[in-house]
Amino acid sequence: MEKYIVIDIARSHASYAIVTDELDFLEKGRVQTDINTKEELFGPLSELINRYKGEICGVSITMPGVIDREKGYAYSGGVYGWVRNMDYAGELEKRVGLPVVICNDAKAACMAELGYGNLKGIRNGLMVMILNTGIGGAVVCDGKLLNGEHFAAGEFSYMRGDYKERDGVNDMFALANNLDGLSRCIEEESGKKNMNAMRIFAKLQMGDEAVLAGVRKYCNMLATYIYNMQCIVDSKRVVIGGSIADEKMIIDLIREAVDRKFDTFQYQNIFKPEIKECCFHSNARMYGAVYNYREVMKQRKAKESE
Repeated sequence: MEKYIVIDIARSHASYAIVTDELDFLEKGRVQTDINTKEELFGPLSELINRYKGEICGVSITMPGVIDREKGYAYSGGVYGWVRNMDYAGELEKRVGLPVVICNDAKAACMAELGYGNLKGIRNGLMVMILNTGIGGAVVCDGKLLNGEHFAAGEFSYMRGDYKERDGVNDMFALANNLDGLSRCIEEESGKKNMNAMRIFAKLQMGDEAVLAGVRKYCNMLATYIYNMQCIVDSKRVVIGGSIADEKMIIDLIREAVDRKFDTFQYQNIFKPEIKECCFHSNARMYGAVYNYREVMKQRKAKESE
């Protein structure tokens, strides 16, 4: 039985787990990191990996940014501006003496669904990760993760919703439909401020009509972006992830909004996709990291045998 350490790098910490090739979690934890420079990240990561060096066969990392997962090369690091054109996996491999692979965090969640969840067996599909500060995403084309020419396919955050730019930057998908966008919609409809995800979920369960109106407004905006993506991808299924997927009622409301968007549009030429929630919720990126490690190592072995 092989074991891997999978590490999910966030803004101020790195979550990790020891995972077997049968997807069993043996240990989980978190390392606080002050991520302003390469050394401030690579130092704690190297120390963490070396702690398990005798037990694991490899390292799989998920992180924000535009990443060539086959080469382990990071063109950018999302919120980490210091990550720019780095042989990220290669540098870490030299420090720890183990194979290292990396991939974008939202694409890792997609790979979990592609390998083991709601995108398994789907030829063409979409993964939309509604994160705290932005929108992650990935596209499945012909049963495989689509990289794009610059490894940026699925960077949905930067989509614009209003070609006249009447809302300025706020019509960008990342700002319109992140969790702050949900809170903003609820404040506009109900007057309630500073509504985090847990408070929103609780209000919905209590039947708060004003909060429900705000959530519906949010879902209608999300349905517009899904419609636009569907025009390009023609997907069978769209999987919604992130903390928002933890509340079934919101998934149902998204599904209803998508139905309205597609069923009432004047031109009935676009096929409506299925809407599903992410299977793995908070563990999605961890499972996806295992899938990515297996796929990349398989490709490396194939090239070595040529």
